[in-house]
Amino acid sequence: MTESAYVAVAQVPAVLGDVAQNLAAMKGWMKQAAEKGAKLLVFPECYLSGYMFGTRDDAYASAIEQNGPEIEEMRLLCAEYGMEIVVGFMERVGPKLYNVAAVMGPKGVIGIHRKRHLPFLGGDRFADEPDGTDISVFDTAVGKVGVAICYEIRFPEISRTLALAGADFIALPTNWPVQSVLLADYFTRVRAAENFVFFLVANRADSEGDADFLGKSQIIDPLGNVMINAGTDEGIVLAAADVGRARNKTIAFKAGEFELSPWKDRRPATYRLD
Repeated sequence: MTESAYVAVAQVPAVLGDVAQNLAAMKGWMKQAAEKGAKLLVFPECYLSGYMFGTRDDAYASAIEQNGPEIEEMRLLCAEYGMEIVVGFMERVGPKLYNVAAVMGPKGVIGIHRKRHLPFLGGDRFADEPDGTDISVFDTAVGKVGVAICYEIRFPEISRTLALAGADFIALPTNWPVQSVLLADYFTRVRAAENFVFFLVANRADSEGDADFLGKSQIIDPLGNVMINAGTDEGIVLAAADVGRARNKTIAFKAGEFELSPWKDRRPATYRLD
């Protein structure tokens, strides 16, 4: 783990149901990110499979398995370009269908987050809610990466749980449509600032089915400042992240006189989640 590293998000299109084509395109995006010095690259939600499925059968047919050949191809790409990635796809496990984001590196899968909060939209209409309550925070070369997917930004408990588990970064693969401006412009900054973490948001800016995607992929620092915003441009954007800032949970306006410690000053015994 390094104290400072370049992290990147990919605002790139996907072809619905064409895993092979999306995987082929991934190589070019990873090459671009590597040439810019990125050590971690986040792809959009369901990048490999697409998202706007009309039936469960179509979504299931485009899903991949954890031991599938696509996983090995991505591992080889990580090894070739010396980076780690967060990539979304539909996953099938027996009869089950999940919307997932995998954290991967040169040695293979580091961890998989299965989306638990499922809106009635696109492939999520057909996805199953996963069992268990595992916290999706994974060790990577740039630090601890927590993972949430798209709609899950609306639930502040998720980001707080990831941060309390030690996440330095929260990767958020999304497929935000144009109706989601509020999430892109405000929720991202608030979630980063209230948890003192870097937020890495990867969205799309193309269209699929009857959905037009918003773009605005971005990297937010632990104080809620926008380090980079892709707007509606296709491609890779990146920023240098000082991991130490995500581990400093205080704000000192004037040392010894005007300091805020929202992390230390929490009172969990007084909170109610139900």
